[in-house]
Amino acid sequence: MKIIFDLKNFVKILIIITFIKIFFSFFYGDEFLDMEWKILYNNLVNGHGLTYYQINQIHIPSVYMPPLYIYFLYIFSFLNFSEFFTVKIILFVQCFLSGLSVYIFFKILKIFFNETYSYIIAFLYLLYPLNFYSSSQISSISLQIFLFIYFIYFFLNFFKKKNYLYFGGFSAFLCLLRGEFWLLFFICILFLFIKNFNQWKKIFCSFLTFVIILSPYLSRNYFIFDKLILTKSSGYNLWRGNSEKFDVNGDTDISKFANDLKKIEKNLEENNKLYLYELYVDNFYFDKAKNNIIENFHSYAKHYIIKFFSFAIFNYNSNYPNYFHPLIFIPELIISILAILGLVKNLLSKFRSEEILILTFFYLFIIPLFFVLPRYKLFILPMYFIFAFYYLKELFLKNNKAK
Repeated sequence: MKIIFDLKNFVKILIIITFIKIFFSFFYGDEFLDMEWKILYNNLVNGHGLTYYQINQIHIPSVYMPPLYIYFLYIFSFLNFSEFFTVKIILFVQCFLSGLSVYIFFKILKIFFNETYSYIIAFLYLLYPLNFYSSSQISSISLQIFLFIYFIYFFLNFFKKKNYLYFGGFSAFLCLLRGEFWLLFFICILFLFIKNFNQWKKIFCSFLTFVIILSPYLSRNYFIFDKLILTKSSGYNLWRGNSEKFDVNGDTDISKFANDLKKIEKNLEENNKLYLYELYVDNFYFDKAKNNIIENFHSYAKHYIIKFFSFAIFNYNSNYPNYFHPLIFIPELIISILAILGLVKNLLSKFRSEEILILTFFYLFIIPLFFVLPRYKLFILPMYFIFAFYYLKELFLKNNKAK
């Protein structure tokens, strides 16, 4: 075991698998930009700024999507390649970032397990089908996982060296990638403050780093919308997960609101406030979702529980292609069940992994407020692997004692 599992061989295998992922991405990954990424990218490249909607030849300033991933895509526009090759290069970079994140995850694992177990768990995490496949898609998830792994590492080692500054920096970048992350950052800062009040200077410096990095984008939004906002899509996402269809995967049929949206557009145009279109539309969806929940609370509470199970364990109502392929749902089912058992066992232990518990519970409870997509499982996958193998380790030690 010691001969096979050492850092040198680990890095070699990691590089080999990364090249396999690159090969897979070239032949089976995305070939072109599509959906919102294509619109945002083209508008940015064509000099229209960060805009999504176009009404009467006017490009509307966008705050719907967090900006980091679209700027990440924009960097590659300077290569002046065809869209196909630009996309493939983006996927190659995502594969590299994915490999690097596994190396950092290995360093996190060493906090909880011995070196040999850490190697094994890191390789299993690397080969986890959804994690392996995600880099081959034009999606912010790969960049998110890369940043999130670093975030976890600096959260666990916050008070060592200059990690508190890196924690604030990576938290800011994650806020520019995921709309809900600001809440997780403040929960973590509060936890650190309570845990070690004497280190308040480091905590404050971390917060200051966070604010400085976010300030250009916050200033842009304040200048345009007269509000300090990061994103404005929570209303739409809340409605998607709490529409009349009770769809775990999220409702996307907005055709029935065409007249309402047209009224919003017309009213804003008459008052020369088209630049506020996204804000008004998101508020419209928020009111729809809120009314649905208030008027039929018990049904939506039950719907929340179903979404919680679908996210935490397995989405038996998934409508995504190939989700029910054995290579997809069997690993998910196994890791999820073991992780939940490990989470409960760790929660009841005297030596709780408080930081990992905070991160896990945050996503377990907040995602079901909205809707569940297969890639969302990657949000909690690092913590799930830690808890799953924590449970197996405890079970192994218990059996050894019994013998």
